[in-house]
Amino acid sequence: MVGVLIRMRLSVARHSLRREQVITSVGKFLMGLLAAGLTIGLAAGDFRTDAITADMVALAFLAWFICWIVVPMLAGGGDETLRPEHFSLLPITSRQLAVGLLGIAFIGPGFVVTLVAGIALVVLGSGLGTAAVVVAVPALVLQTVFLVLLARVVIAGLGAALRSRRGRDIALLLVAFICVCGFLLRYPIQSLGPSVIRGEAPVFSTVLHVLPSGWATSAVEAAGRSDWLVAVGALLGLAALVAGLLLAWAPLIERRTTTRSASGRYQRTRSGVLTRLLPKNPLGAVAYKEILTWSRDARRRAVLVTSLAALPGAVVPALSGIEQLLPFGGMFVLALACAETSNLYGLDGSGMWHTMLAPNSTRADVRGRQLAWTLVVAPFCVALTLVLTAISGLAWAWPWVLALLPALVGGCSGAVVLLSVIAAYPVPKNSDNNPFTSGTNPHYMQLSIIPLLIAMVGPALALLIQGAVTGNMVLSWLAVPVGVLTGAVMAWLCGRIACQKLEEGAVELFGVVRQGV
Repeated sequence: MVGVLIRMRLSVARHSLRREQVITSVGKFLMGLLAAGLTIGLAAGDFRTDAITADMVALAFLAWFICWIVVPMLAGGGDETLRPEHFSLLPITSRQLAVGLLGIAFIGPGFVVTLVAGIALVVLGSGLGTAAVVVAVPALVLQTVFLVLLARVVIAGLGAALRSRRGRDIALLLVAFICVCGFLLRYPIQSLGPSVIRGEAPVFSTVLHVLPSGWATSAVEAAGRSDWLVAVGALLGLAALVAGLLLAWAPLIERRTTTRSASGRYQRTRSGVLTRLLPKNPLGAVAYKEILTWSRDARRRAVLVTSLAALPGAVVPALSGIEQLLPFGGMFVLALACAETSNLYGLDGSGMWHTMLAPNSTRADVRGRQLAWTLVVAPFCVALTLVLTAISGLAWAWPWVLALLPALVGGCSGAVVLLSVIAAYPVPKNSDNNPFTSGTNPHYMQLSIIPLLIAMVGPALALLIQGAVTGNMVLSWLAVPVGVLTGAVMAWLCGRIACQKLEEGAVELFGVVRQGV
C-alpha cells in the first residue's frame, strides 16, 4: 500500500509540476537546509559546557516543533495532492490508508530538511562519547517521524473541526493568535537567551528537556553520562508518541472520508446599509456579492489571516526603540494584504463561468471587485496607520502618511485585481473543509507587486524625500495631493489593464482556476 501511494505521488508530481512551482520548491528547500545547517552549527558550537550545548540544541528543536505545527497551516494545510477522499470507495481500512499517506509524507522536502537538522543529535553525541552517538541514530529517526506525523495529525484534526462555520472562524483566530505570540515571544527570548548561554536558567533548561521536542536531545545527553534509564525512557516515549499519533490519525481520516461537510447555508444578511451605499448598477451588484463572499467564505478570511497576523510587526519597532518606523506599520499590512489576497478568480474557481456567460460584464466585474476589496481591507489599514502615527508623536510623519496612504490604497485596489488576472492559480474545492488548504501558490508571481508598489508611491515619495533633505515643508505637503492623484490613477490604470486581460484571456484564465475543482 505504501509503495503504491508513493509511486502515485511521484507520478502526479512528475506530470503536474510547472517550472514556476519547481523554482518555488527549490527556494523553500534551500531555506530549509539553511535552517538545518544553523541547527547543526549550534550542536557544534563552542559553549561553556556540554549541558549548555544540549540546551541550545533542545531550543532549536523546539523551534522545529513549532514550525511543523504552524507552517503547514499557513502554507495551505500541507500536501493535499493525494487526499483521503480519493480512496474512500476502495476496500481498505482507515489504518492502512493512514500508513500509506504517512509514507507519502516521507518523500517530501520537509522530511529531508528535518532529517538533515537531526544530524545535530549525532554531532552533539560525538562530543559526549560513543554510546551517545549510538543512541543519537534512533533518536534522530524517531524525532523526525514524530514531527512529520504530528503535522499530519494536527492538520487532519483541524480539517475535521472545520466542518462548521464557527469552527473555521475559531481556527482562524487560533492561527492569528499563534502568529501574534510568535512576534511577542521575541522579547522574552532576547532577555532569556544570554542566561541560557551562561547556564543560569535551570528552570528553562528543564522545560526544554521535558517537552516532547527535547526528548531526543535528553536521550543523547543521558547516554553520554551513562544514565540509561533516562536514555531508554526518552526513546520509548518518542516511540509511544509516534504510535499514539498514528492511532489517532486513522480515526481522523475515517471521519474525513465519511462525515458530511457543512452545508454552507447562512442566515439572510441584513443588507440595508450596503444597498444604500453601493451604486444601483452592475458594478454595485458585483461589489455587494464580493463583500458578502468576504464575510462568508472561510478561505478568503484565511488568506487575510497571514497579512493581519503581521500586525505585531507594525508595533514591534516601537517596542524596539525605532519609533520612526511606527507610522508605516499600517501601510505594511496593507501591502501585504494586497499580495496575499491577489487570487480573487482562483478563489472563485469555476464560479468564474457566470462572469464569462454574462455579456459585457468584464468591466463591472473588475471594478466591483476593486470597490469591494477597498471596503473590506482598507478601513482597518487606514485606521491602524492613523492610530500608530498619532501614538508615535512624530509630527514630521503626517505629510508622509497622508501622501503615501492614499497612493497605496488606490494602487493596491488596482494591483489586487490585476494580479488576480495575470497571476491566478487554482484553489482546491475541498478547501471549504479546511480553509488553510489554499492551493499551490507560485509565490514568485506575487513578486510582481514590487514594481507596482514602487509606481504607487514613487512620485509622492520623491517629493517627500526632497522636502526632507532641503527642509522645505511646502514640498512635503505638496506630496499629499500627488499621492491622492497617483492612487486614483493607479486604481484606474491597473483596473483597465485587468479588464483588457480578462476580455482577451477569459477562457485561458478559466482553464487555470477550474483545475482546483
